[in-house]
Amino acid sequence: MTELSVVLVNHNGAGCLPAALEALAKNTAGADTECLVVDSGSTDDSWREVEQWWDKARSLRFERNLGFCAGCNRGADGADGRLLAFVNFDGRVEPGWDAPLRALLDDPSISVATGLLLEPSGKTVEAAGLEIAPSTATYGRLAGVPRATIPSDPVDVTAASGALMMVRRDEFLALGGFYEPFFMYGEEADYCLRVPGRVVLTPASAIRHEYGHAAGPRFSPLRRYLLSRNRLVNASRNLPDAALAKAVLSSAAFDAATLARSPSAPALRAVLRGWRDGLAVMPRERRTGDGAERRAAAKRLVSFREAYAQHRRLPS
Repeated sequence: MTELSVVLVNHNGAGCLPAALEALAKNTAGADTECLVVDSGSTDDSWREVEQWWDKARSLRFERNLGFCAGCNRGADGADGRLLAFVNFDGRVEPGWDAPLRALLDDPSISVATGLLLEPSGKTVEAAGLEIAPSTATYGRLAGVPRATIPSDPVDVTAASGALMMVRRDEFLALGGFYEPFFMYGEEADYCLRVPGRVVLTPASAIRHEYGHAAGPRFSPLRRYLLSRNRLVNASRNLPDAALAKAVLSSAAFDAATLARSPSAPALRAVLRGWRDGLAVMPRERRTGDGAERRAAAKRLVSFREAYAQHRRLPS
């Protein structure tokens, strides 16, 4: 059996995918590794002949845009590895990135291993794991701090960034993988709230992020829509009643604040559509999960006060 399957979801990545694969080819320590480039409806031929950038890579081509969640799941379905690593197609892994994550997963109490998400220079942290706000929006832990100040020891975190995370393939499949109705955004928080074990970050593993957004620029209508909808879906799936009510109120306040910062008619329409569609599926989502799991998830959220202090860094 292959030890590690690296999964990249690609959508029109001609400008970044080659560099991501070259970094993986140069910096992956384990020899018993494969790479699956799951192409999600690209129109730029970026999925063709990926083996020229890394001889361990092969493409799984889909004619329509599946989204990040389904793309990762199709990669997991087609993989042979005991372990799965999800790596962003617009990032560049640093040397030996995989070995510390593999080592963490030798501990059966750990379900998800993750590394640092860095700004392009590699000197500043974008996320050292994720925190989850009461609305279920996520933000990067220790974002903006110099990398040199991060302690070297592994540490438990609430959630891992999908830009760089490693899991056991059998456990990922048993849990149903990422929840595909999200399409993208929020799936890491949902998955990490559902795993039976710990989520652990090691600063010995890192990826430099090139700030691409598959759903467009930061304030794009699609991004606004998905984030507004997915927060409601995430809260419904994972939180008990009292925390859910708080999540809905927090999410409304957050959307109002972000619209005030960048007002536009398309953004307002996108947010309203997100609320319409999110509210519509909430009753169905409440039928999943049990009370103990929901209470445990609620305890892992940061306080409203802490989230409010970070609101300008929450995705919008």
